[in-house]
Amino acid sequence: MSTGTILHINAVGFPAAIEMNIDRSLKAWPFVVANERAPRAVVIAPSPSAHREGVRPGMVLSMAKSICPKLAVRPPQPELYRKVEDTLRSLCLSFTPLVEHAGTGHLYLDLAGTSRLFGAPEDASQKLRARIYEQTGLTPTLGLSSNKTVSKVATRVFRPSGFVALSANEESQLLRHQPVAILPGIGPVLLGRLSLLDIDEIGQIADLTGTEARALGPRGLELVMRARGVDISPVDPEPVEHRAASGAIVFEPDTSDSEIMKIRLRSLVAELGFALRKANVGTHRASVVISYTDGPTARAMARTSQLLVRDDEIFSLAVQAFERAKKRRVRVRRLELILSEIDAAGASLDLFEPEEIRLSRFQSALDKVHGRFGFEALVPCSALLVAHSLGGQS
Repeated sequence: MSTGTILHINAVGFPAAIEMNIDRSLKAWPFVVANERAPRAVVIAPSPSAHREGVRPGMVLSMAKSICPKLAVRPPQPELYRKVEDTLRSLCLSFTPLVEHAGTGHLYLDLAGTSRLFGAPEDASQKLRARIYEQTGLTPTLGLSSNKTVSKVATRVFRPSGFVALSANEESQLLRHQPVAILPGIGPVLLGRLSLLDIDEIGQIADLTGTEARALGPRGLELVMRARGVDISPVDPEPVEHRAASGAIVFEPDTSDSEIMKIRLRSLVAELGFALRKANVGTHRASVVISYTDGPTARAMARTSQLLVRDDEIFSLAVQAFERAKKRRVRVRRLELILSEIDAAGASLDLFEPEEIRLSRFQSALDKVHGRFGFEALVPCSALLVAHSLGGQS
């Protein structure tokens, strides 16, 4: 049987799995990893037994405890998790340089060209799995196929610790009768829309026509191709944290009005934030570069430990950077925004806390409009007022 070379590693419930390695007695009890002292504590990762009780990542801790009264809570140990993840990545790199980090406990590998050292891709996958267990105690799910989408779906089907190597014929068979919720790119909003259309299985998405696909939203055609098992995206070995998104605005005419600059900054955030969400990533850092009319430039940054994905969150961080950079009362010619320390959002794009659901749905609606009609189709009233006032000056 000939299989693909794209391997997805899914260490299900990564923090909880590490906690069970530290304390074996936890395997007998349902528990979650959560910051119990936080004012709005949510579940970071449930143990397998807690998951069977209905506890899910992103769930409010109080709700999780009501579902599972015997639930134990372990505080998160981010430094420990980071060390284990570094070990996991190093083990993968010992097999191939083509390793892509795709979120906590998630990695893609391209095993093409490794057969001379490690055997066929399915043999190399098993050897890697054994080494991971020896050095970390983890038994992740592994999916091997011809592309990233199919491999990721496979690890969701065979979780929490299975392994499957798929031939080309088996890929379509596996996808067709799986629930749509496990197809990468489908979040709660789209899931609700598909439910209204009585689309429950991935195969039903694969059967959609081009017109029907576009009705799903700006990424409808891409979603149909994924449902058909078509994904040409390569394994990208560049660490996501080294990537950046940037954009700039030149003021016509130059301005010293901070409010006008912030309004234009918001439009930059909308464009860059849309690009990040489309790539399923978020940002930790915003940098602003101001070029003054008389020549000098000023630069400042603002950073947060929280991964930001929504425009309102990113804009708040960008304003902090802007206010640190804007120290002179001289007119400004150019404003640049750079979003860096990019990280994979993984499933976290869908795991908004209850009070944030309205904002997340609003953001999703904005993205659909921008993706279909462009950024000029829907702009804040403040931006229109600025455009009108500038038009009156010319």
